[in-house]
Amino acid sequence: MDTKLLKQNEKYVIGVSGGPDSMFLLDNIYHSSELDINNFIVCLVNYQKREDSNHDEQIVVEYCQKRNIKLHVKKVTVQEYQQYQVLSHNFQRIARDLRYDLFCQISEKYHCQGVLIAHNLTDHIETYILQKQRNGIVEHYGLNQNSYYYSQMLGTKLNVFRIMLKITREEIIEYLLHQQVNYAIDSTNILAIYNRNIIRNEIQQINLQDMLLEIDQKNKENEQLKLIAKNYLIDNFGQISVPNFNVINNFKLQKIIIFNYFKNNNVVHLISHKKRRFLDEIIKELKSPKPNLILNINADYALIKSYDNVDIINNDLLKPTTIQISSKTNLPVKWQENTINWGTKNKHFFKITATQWPITITNDLLLLNKIIVNKMPLNRWFIKNKVSLLARKSYFVLDKNNHLIYANNLVSLKINEFINNTCLEKHNLFFFMIK
Repeated sequence: MDTKLLKQNEKYVIGVSGGPDSMFLLDNIYHSSELDINNFIVCLVNYQKREDSNHDEQIVVEYCQKRNIKLHVKKVTVQEYQQYQVLSHNFQRIARDLRYDLFCQISEKYHCQGVLIAHNLTDHIETYILQKQRNGIVEHYGLNQNSYYYSQMLGTKLNVFRIMLKITREEIIEYLLHQQVNYAIDSTNILAIYNRNIIRNEIQQINLQDMLLEIDQKNKENEQLKLIAKNYLIDNFGQISVPNFNVINNFKLQKIIIFNYFKNNNVVHLISHKKRRFLDEIIKELKSPKPNLILNINADYALIKSYDNVDIINNDLLKPTTIQISSKTNLPVKWQENTINWGTKNKHFFKITATQWPITITNDLLLLNKIIVNKMPLNRWFIKNKVSLLARKSYFVLDKNNHLIYANNLVSLKINEFINNTCLEKHNLFFFMIK
């Protein structure tokens, strides 16, 4: 095992199911001369979906109790399954999220460096074959020795270590029999009911060395594309520029750029579980001649293409929002993510007179389209001046006569000369800040 990946005096979680792989991992760590078993916390999830799941749990409990190893067991309830069905209805995905979320919680509680997962060489090959079948974008072909898991439910990230990727299933079974370590067999693995299990039953016919060479070559090619994608985003200041993106003639490179764009914005989890055609749809929309498009990612986020620019935003920012402020309003008040407060003559964003009360702060296009700018409706002015969707959806301030008296900083320079913000009442001015 590649124990060099681990720090000797740090704590780690070990994911153990009672199966041969995880029992091999646990027993090797227990007998390791380089590692202290007292720095490890064993975690087991009993999904209570199989008749023999309690038997699997008992194997792990007896092993840990006999050797005084710290153990945390979680029995999944019906309510927890229902809670995770909000994210997915796929049982394998739900089971994985429940398992890794437990690892996150225990790792945080005991200040661990991450979790050890008992993936072996066979799992490494199986993963690569599935990746080829799906033909999607991956960070790494096969399994990576060190990767990260991001919890959508908890909003936390977990370091994942795989120190058994050079060990075959046959070596594991031989070791367990020789060491007389008890282990459980998952009865569902015998039934070819999942894609991975179908591959598992066929993998014996594959030349492993040839497959490992193929994986290595794929990862080298992938790293080259990832470097090109990284440099693209650096050259474009972390953004996707629609014109130069569309001249790229490598479809896979375009997908990797999009994936890394999401990753750089700390929202890669929004697309990590999407089907591969979702990236195809994004590329299709970016090539569309329409200047302004909104592509919903999920209920909370959207990808916006506006002329030459691309943005990922929270959908709340797109919702029409309007508030009215009078001279009797108790400030400060909130407008979306902004705070409206009184200002001073020396520090202010805009000023009004007593005759302009009440003022309205809005991004509602139905209200804004009544405004005339340079002898044309505001919506036509937006189009003529190629104002981005985000700028259109940001705040505008109107007086009681629906005159535009202030605009957000995304359009203020362009529109400032058309703002009806005269200051005839020199001694009766009110100063506001929006921040």
